[in-house]
Amino acid sequence: MNKQSVLQGVVPPIATPLTDGDRVDEPSLRRLVRFLLEAGVHGIMANGTMGGFAFLTDEEQIRAISIVVEEVHGAVPVVGCVGETSTSRAIPKAQQIQRCGVTYLSVLLPFYFFAVQEHLIAYFSDIAAAVDLPILVYDNPVMTKNRILPETVATLRRRIPGIVGIKESDPDCVNLQNLLDLMRDDKEFSVLTGNECLILVGLQMGCSGFIGGLHNICPHLAVALYNAFCAGHLEIARDLQRDMIQAWRLFQYGNVWGGFDEALRYLELAERATGSPYVSNLSPREANEVHAIIERFVKPFLRSAERHT
Repeated sequence: MNKQSVLQGVVPPIATPLTDGDRVDEPSLRRLVRFLLEAGVHGIMANGTMGGFAFLTDEEQIRAISIVVEEVHGAVPVVGCVGETSTSRAIPKAQQIQRCGVTYLSVLLPFYFFAVQEHLIAYFSDIAAAVDLPILVYDNPVMTKNRILPETVATLRRRIPGIVGIKESDPDCVNLQNLLDLMRDDKEFSVLTGNECLILVGLQMGCSGFIGGLHNICPHLAVALYNAFCAGHLEIARDLQRDMIQAWRLFQYGNVWGGFDEALRYLELAERATGSPYVSNLSPREANEVHAIIERFVKPFLRSAERHT
């Protein structure tokens, strides 16, 4: 396994723009990759939750990851995500993702059935043995109804050096603090928060970065927040975190996906990234609310970037 540097900074879980039949819209996906890279993100996760893996056939998942890897062209690390219900389904998918040329493999906890911690240890151990990639655990208990305990993460890290980090989407800060305390002396292990409203809190607690679907829409804001924190400008970082929380309101429209699609359209990045049956149309009033959020929290960064090119 090739040794990779610690994953850190802003790592958007890139949306997967779609055409009729929920096929990958390749031109729009490439355009979105360029939008994120131009904003200065530090990595890109493909086929994650906001990448809509649950909308896509296996073939389209792999196609989306391959397109992202090709368009990124080594500029930043690419994390390929596998979300499955069992070991027998996850291993071949993980091997396909490895062949795409990703830098890291992210593995979502198995979902649908309830799992105990011993099941999770076996799941990650078997997948790690089947691939030659550094692995990020992906904990998202709201979506999977399973959660991995900090002690289990520490056990996996001790047993499997190839497990090099975790995306922690559980908003419980006590859980996050326990995880960070257990991993604090391991400088080669990344803890990345998956909650856009807790970015600054997570960084102050010791997280190495963050992964959030909103960063598809406002990557410049996310990068500015991270840079302000790293430079020690905490008041600026606090202001930017408040802006991030306000920008997050676009997800309140159209069952998350309707607001997300409207924002992508308004920015002329993609027509939609939502698969059937979850496509949600907004009323004119709701669409205008999303547009106002974009005008306030996204467009100023874009205009500033244009002035400096």
